Amino acid sequence: MKRTLASERGVAMLAALGAIILIGIIMAGVLFSVTQDSRISDNSMRQSRATSTAELGLNRISVDWNLADNQRLKTGDTLRKAFTASGGGIVNVMVTRLPGPYFWAVAEGMSGTTRSSFVARRRYGVLLRLDTPQMNFLGAVTTQGTTTINGNVSVNGNDAAPAGWTSCTPGANVPGAAISPTTTATVNGSVTINGNPPVSTTPAAADTNTYFNYGSTSYWALANSANLVYPDGTQLTGVLPIAAGAVCVGSLIPANWGEPTPAIPASPCETYFPIIHVLGDLKVTTGRGQGILLVDGDMTVAGNFSFTGAVVVRGGLKMSGTGNKIVGAVMSASVSVDDNVSLAGNTSIQYSSCALLAALSANAYPKPARQRGWVDVF
Repeated sequence: MKRTLASERGVAMLAALGAIILIGIIMAGVLFSVTQDSRISDNSMRQSRATSTAELGLNRISVDWNLADNQRLKTGDTLRKAFTASGGGIVNVMVTRLPGPYFWAVAEGMSGTTRSSFVARRRYGVLLRLDTPQMNFLGAVTTQGTTTINGNVSVNGNDAAPAGWTSCTPGANVPGAAISPTTTATVNGSVTINGNPPVSTTPAAADTNTYFNYGSTSYWALANSANLVYPDGTQLTGVLPIAAGAVCVGSLIPANWGEPTPAIPASPCETYFPIIHVLGDLKVTTGRGQGILLVDGDMTVAGNFSFTGAVVVRGGLKMSGTGNKIVGAVMSASVSVDDNVSLAGNTSIQYSSCALLAALSANAYPKPARQRGWVDVF
C-alpha cells in the first residue's frame, strides 16, 4: 500500500514564535525583578537618608542653640529651624517649650525631590532638658566660716518668688542658714532667721564639693564661660541695666548685670542673666543685677544693692548698710581660716528656687533626657 506524508510547512515558524514568546516572558520577568530590586534599594536608600537627615536635625539643635531662647520662649512657644544635609536632604525641626527646663523637639527629614512621588520622610522626636549646673544650695546661706549676724537682718529659707515674677511657682523650703559642725555663729540684734529648719548643721557645708562641683560642670568651668570678668580689687557703684532701644547692651564698666525687676513694657535686659566672674575681691555699692556671680576672693556689699540669682564666694562675705538684698541663694566657701561671714545693717537674703532656676538655665544648653528621651514619631 502506498502511504502519502502530510505537509509540515510552518512548524518551524511556530516553534520559533513559541521560543521568542518564552524568551520574552523570561526577559520580562527578569526585568520586573530587577526593577523591583532597584526600587526597593532606592527606597531603602532614601529612607536611610531621611533617617540620617532627621537625626542630623536633632543633633544640630544643641550645636546651634541660642541661649537667649532659654528665657525668651515661654511654655507653649515654638521655634522652627531648617537644615540641609550634605547628600541633598533637608530637615525641618520644631522645638516646643515645655514647663520647667524642658523642650520637645520634632525633626522631619526628607530625602528626594518634592517634584516627584519618590520622597522619603522620617520624623523623630526627642525630649531635651537644659543642662543646668547642679549647685547644691543647702539653704538661703551656706557657709563653713565663722558667722556673725547683727542688726536688722533677715535670712529666709522659705521658698518665695522674686518681686513681680508672676509666672513663678515656689518649691520646697530649705534652711535659712546651713553651716558646718565646726562653724561658730553669733547672732545679735533684731535678727530673723526662718526656714525648714531655720538653722541646719550639716557636714555637707564643710565639703568643698558643695561649693565647687556642680554635677556635669564646676565653679571653674562656669568661670571660664563668664560674660563679664573683673580684676581683683574691683569696686563697683551703680550697677544698673543698660538698654539701647529693644537691645540689652552687655557692659563691663559701667556694669550691666541685667534687670531683675519686671516692668510694663518689659525691659530687654529682663532676659539677660550674665555669668559674672571676679578674679579676687569685690566691693559693690548701690544698684541691682541678676545672673550667676562668682567671686574668687572676698565679697563686700556696702549698701543699697540687690542681686537675683546664684552667688558663690570662695572667700568671706560681708554685707552692711541699708537696702542690701539677695534673692536666690548664697554660698560662702571661706577657703581660708580668716574668711568670715558678716551680715549687718538692713540686709535681707531670701531663698528662691525660681531665681536660681532662671539664672542657671539662662546659661545652659539643652541635651537629650537620659531615659526615654527619643521616639520614632512615624
